[in-house]
Amino acid sequence: MYKKIEPNNKIFENAEYQKDKYKFNIVSKILAGEEVLLYSDEQNYFLARNKVGMPTWIWTKDGLEDKQILEEIKEAMKLFLTDLDCDQFTCKKEYYNYLMQTSYDKLNNEDYFELGFLTCNKVKSVKQTDGKMMMCTKEDYETLLSLFVQFTEFMNKTTNNNSKANIEELKEEMNSQIEQNHLFCWKNKEEKIVCIANFQVLGDTARIGHVFTLEEERGKGYAANLVHDLTERLLNEGLQPLLYTDYNYPASNKAYINAGYEDKGILVNFSCSREKRKVKQK
Repeated sequence: MYKKIEPNNKIFENAEYQKDKYKFNIVSKILAGEEVLLYSDEQNYFLARNKVGMPTWIWTKDGLEDKQILEEIKEAMKLFLTDLDCDQFTCKKEYYNYLMQTSYDKLNNEDYFELGFLTCNKVKSVKQTDGKMMMCTKEDYETLLSLFVQFTEFMNKTTNNNSKANIEELKEEMNSQIEQNHLFCWKNKEEKIVCIANFQVLGDTARIGHVFTLEEERGKGYAANLVHDLTERLLNEGLQPLLYTDYNYPASNKAYINAGYEDKGILVNFSCSREKRKVKQK
């Protein structure tokens, strides 16, 4: 039976979880946070979340078939439901399929987002484009903030999240990344910032994120070159680069593969609500 646990619980040293540690890289960030909510049976699964509004990550060991345990996880999920219109969850596809097969009454079927997980051990050559990678500074503050806002709005739309970009939170996040030298951009031959990407270090890993190209500058290879050069830099620093990607955008996924990333499978993002949400008519 599940119970509330602490970030130093033995399940995080479990051999089954260690196999999935990179794929569940976000969990390491959650465990290091100040507001942590954790429930587990200490053997087969755990649920982890930071503050309200952030996704809850559900880890289950592979091949879990015990119906009693699978139903326990459903019950534990209710502890992570809030008064928000919906709460986001991330899990392996096999557990999401179980929720669908058993018609979990809190599930919003229309919110489904496949999250690809990729890692890179050695970069490959990519087709060169004009411009070069630059470390971001506050000299380009307004331009970078605009890209952050556009990226956030794009992701919210992709994941059916109706939240609006919180400018103050984005400023705080961007300032932190600039100060840590973790935010990079691609400037074209006209010195225009056309693409951004950042990374977060957790242990021996570096998770690349916020990869976003201005709409009018897409299709020119800027993102592929930025990811390639940033990945090479991280590898030279002895870090394991990894990233999550949207499987609905094959062009960007192809760019990652071409740069040397290997597809390691998918996770599923979805939402649940305490009260069944009415599906809006199109």
